[in-house]
Amino acid sequence: MKITDYTKDYSNLVTFDPNKNLAVHKWYLLVEGYSSDLVKSIINEQVVKPKVCFDPFGGVGTTALTCKELGIETISIEASPFFYDVTKAKLNFSNYDAEILELLILNLRRSLMKSVGMPKHPELESKTFFENSKKSKWIFHQSVSNAIFDITKGIEKTCKDHQEYKSLFTIALACILQDVSNVFKNGKCLSYKKKWKEKVYSRMEVHNLFLKQIESSILPDLKNFQNLDNKTKFELLNGDSREKIKDVNTGIDLVITSPPYLNSRDYTDIYRLELWMLGYVSSYEKERTFRKRALTSHVQIPLPKVDFPQVEELKKAVEFLEGSDATLWNKNIPNMVRGYFNDIQNLLLDLKPKLNDNAKLYINVSNSCYSNYIIEVDVIIAKAAELIGYECEEIRIARPIRTSSQQNLILNSLDKMRESIIVLKLK
Repeated sequence: MKITDYTKDYSNLVTFDPNKNLAVHKWYLLVEGYSSDLVKSIINEQVVKPKVCFDPFGGVGTTALTCKELGIETISIEASPFFYDVTKAKLNFSNYDAEILELLILNLRRSLMKSVGMPKHPELESKTFFENSKKSKWIFHQSVSNAIFDITKGIEKTCKDHQEYKSLFTIALACILQDVSNVFKNGKCLSYKKKWKEKVYSRMEVHNLFLKQIESSILPDLKNFQNLDNKTKFELLNGDSREKIKDVNTGIDLVITSPPYLNSRDYTDIYRLELWMLGYVSSYEKERTFRKRALTSHVQIPLPKVDFPQVEELKKAVEFLEGSDATLWNKNIPNMVRGYFNDIQNLLLDLKPKLNDNAKLYINVSNSCYSNYIIEVDVIIAKAAELIGYECEEIRIARPIRTSSQQNLILNSLDKMRESIIVLKLK
């Protein structure tokens, strides 16, 4: 297996940071994403410009939006309904009129200035969100939750005759939710901020933060990009990529994607604020529905024991994790590892007949470690792909990774802890 050091080229590109100052891309910042520059770098190395690019794990649309800017058709699948709506708004950016948005902002500002009393709060099965004297902790102080639902009510009223603009306001609201809450995204979960009870935003402060967000981030981009050509086609699917890939009928020339990493992160947990407060989720059952849509990469739901690709590195990893020497924080981890590679290989199998001749795949992944045992995710996926008719051109090391769980690893194993890009093509 050819493993090449690309850290000089890729180390700053496999993060979302470079997108923070890019028009449209910056509308909603995704910690787990990669950059538009990475997509451009991959496209620029193709001998022939691809006509159709595919991303089965679309996130907030970095691959799709970059391809659209370059005149390349895209097909993108995203499991999260919130991320799907963000991507849809981004891809339709040239359909919005800056003057209309400016007028809607003005009307909404006037509406918020008149907000008094207690707005109606949604009935949420989770009781952790709103301030309650019977609770020791809550995610939003009462003044903040009042302001949030002033805004959602105002959006509904203001966009009554311009429904397509609702998503722009919703994205702006999503951007400030964590800032005005009592929690922050802390790796795999939400954690309470220090001295959270002492920092209380007023109703007006939340209104102003929201208005500032849409006026400083989204509105200027519409003013600058109104006249761009919008003829480049795209297909955007919301749902489980393991199922939705069967609905893809267009021939694919290039795949650029990053599946969820094998790091036990449950994105329905990490993005609870957005899902619950913006109306996507109001019950635990609905939340479970979204969890089940995701690639097997977390242990928040019961996981069956499935077969896995017969790759030696994977067989050894599963044997260790299922053995008595492994000390695991969750008993579902072995089944998660089995399911993860089973899902990836099946996805690649379903993708094969949809690929045009000379199509290439670029898959951004990260290696993992459990009970101080390193799982070489990149090597295992590459070899699993080769078992079903792909050829791995190389594995490109994007950057080394370090986490607390690797502190006890012997020094000569640390080079295996890496983020990589696997380059595949059909044999």
